[in-house]
Amino acid sequence: MLSIGQFAERAQVSARTVRYYETIGLLPASRRGENNYRYYDQNLIERMNRIRDLQALGFSLEEVKTIISISNPDLQDRMKKRLQEIDLEVSNLKETQERIKNLLSVSNKIESGELLTETERNLYMDNIREEVMNGLRTRYNGVTDSALAYLKRDTWLDVHPKAGEFIEAVKKCVDFAKSKKLILGTARGSSPASMSFFGLGFSVVDPLKYEMIPERLSTQSPFFHIDVEYGRGQEFVDFCREVNKSLEYGEIQAFKMPLIDVVQNTHKAIGQDIDYDSIEDDSDIVLSPFKNRDLEKIFQFDFSEDALVMNYERFLPDFLGLGKITEHFEGQKIFTFRDIINITALWRPHTQEIVNRINLYRRAKAEPFSYGFLSEKIETWLKPNYGTIIYHEDIIKIVSEYTGWDFARSNSLRRVCMNKKKLAQREQDANWIEFNKIAPKQVVDLVAEESKWAFCMPHAIAFAKFTKQTAVLKTLHKSAYFSEIEKFEQKHGFRWDDIGIRIAGVSLHQG
Repeated sequence: MLSIGQFAERAQVSARTVRYYETIGLLPASRRGENNYRYYDQNLIERMNRIRDLQALGFSLEEVKTIISISNPDLQDRMKKRLQEIDLEVSNLKETQERIKNLLSVSNKIESGELLTETERNLYMDNIREEVMNGLRTRYNGVTDSALAYLKRDTWLDVHPKAGEFIEAVKKCVDFAKSKKLILGTARGSSPASMSFFGLGFSVVDPLKYEMIPERLSTQSPFFHIDVEYGRGQEFVDFCREVNKSLEYGEIQAFKMPLIDVVQNTHKAIGQDIDYDSIEDDSDIVLSPFKNRDLEKIFQFDFSEDALVMNYERFLPDFLGLGKITEHFEGQKIFTFRDIINITALWRPHTQEIVNRINLYRRAKAEPFSYGFLSEKIETWLKPNYGTIIYHEDIIKIVSEYTGWDFARSNSLRRVCMNKKKLAQREQDANWIEFNKIAPKQVVDLVAEESKWAFCMPHAIAFAKFTKQTAVLKTLHKSAYFSEIEKFEQKHGFRWDDIGIRIAGVSLHQG
């Protein structure tokens, strides 16, 4: 170590200069001896020489300080490493830029109806899969093994060459609604069975919760039915209708829904938005109107003889109004909201056959029902339905159980069986012929009969979201809810009820 005098002499500067350089940071702080004198490392002589040389080149002391700090070996290593990182980021950004350009080009081709190359289609489908995964991570707070297993079965995006165009069309419709700040309801039809639709945010129905069967969509066109607020919704209905005309695969339909307006207006009246998903389906808040048989203004239950939806105008006279449905709940305990879903699916009493099924279901809740010839596995599957077969999904499970076929093939058979007007075609169908050879006759007869009456589970569960909202509003805010219904009727000049609109020629589901 050198004293300040020795160091200054060898560095050919004054001791005052040494102290100044130390003060401004050009030299590191000196060490103090026991005598409190300054001492400097001899290696710093080289640093002083570099400072003097840089000054001779015309650099200011501040500039010299910057140059020397950059020349520090550790800093240089860090800068080199950071430069490599930046180079990688630039490379990735260029790749992303190119990918987005390609995706935009593909999207434009889809928009104009041009054919895609295999490479373009693969690029677009890979991007959709990435969006699905990102959406599932958000919904599930990470992608669970069960979600991945379900998604692996959700193959319809891969098997049909026009699946990408259908997804693009749905996105277009949803984005249009967002741009207009329109309130949309729950996606219905067969599409909620798809985990991909759930991940993309097109559906709020969790397909895992109800063990839906995504293989349905690999053997049939996906149906995307969406409700929109009534007062401002006509533009959206018209837009979706035009988009649907361009589709070669799948179907998009939009329907004006008065209930959306009523719910939103009730929220404004009470000064808060209700998060219905945070309320348990089986809570008293949801189920108390059904337990108390107080069904007025509960969606899909309270309807009149001139409600104009589906086949409700053809209801048997004694099933119109609230009388029969209230009687249905008489003396029964409501176990779960699934029971409400089942009843809404079944409640189409326009023929004696359906009335018989309603009665069978009611009895099954009081006395356990079994067909007597189905496997224990299928009987367990049917328990949420109280033993009676209601849904297409049940038919698929039964066919698969007795044939060993996968769900996609089993669904193909179900679709052959469901059309009452094409019995002759069914008899010529290869799957039907083989099914008759493999399965017991009782099972064959059951599938043939029930396929004609079965209901779409994804559709029923999606509709039940509206049923739940009205039940919650009735329990918590009945006065405000009923008041908003009355205001809606006065504003639009016709009578609104939970199933239809009382006005000639207009249905709740007509655009």
